Amino acid sequence: MTTSGPTMPVPKIELEYVFQIRITFKERRRFQGPHGKRVYVPIEGGEVWGPRLQGRVVPRSGADYAGPAGLNAHYMLEATDGSLIYLHNRGYLYRTDGKDTPLDDPTWGGDAPHYFRICPTFDAPIGPHDWLTRTLIIGTGERHASPEDYTLFTYYAVR
Repeated sequence: MTTSGPTMPVPKIELEYVFQIRITFKERRRFQGPHGKRVYVPIEGGEVWGPRLQGRVVPRSGADYAGPAGLNAHYMLEATDGSLIYLHNRGYLYRTDGKDTPLDDPTWGGDAPHYFRICPTFDAPIGPHDWLTRTLIIGTGERHASPEDYTLFTYYAVR
């Protein structure tokens, strides 16, 4: 049995580039648990730039927690006006070249090709940045292992 409703136009979704974040790391702590590989990566700092947000990543304000269920990361941002903004990134990060990353790889896959997609949530004070708390934002990530260990996130507002 097939059911169909009236034919209605499907609304288009548009993405608006809003900002990028470059987060630097110094160490990676990894281990194998009963549910697979896990990695804890404390942040060193970073910067934020783009048309809707500029500032910095507050040094040592959080970490990436990666495991079999995906990425779960927490950081604090500081906008150029001094506002503190909490960022919670959840998403998926896995290699797309079909190779397994050895547990003893110090770069944890480094510059290998990855599927890296995130859906962040924000907590910002009422004011010029509270749009972050009421806008659906999605993003992409790119891992870079050398010469410096960092991740570049690019964020888009869903319109």
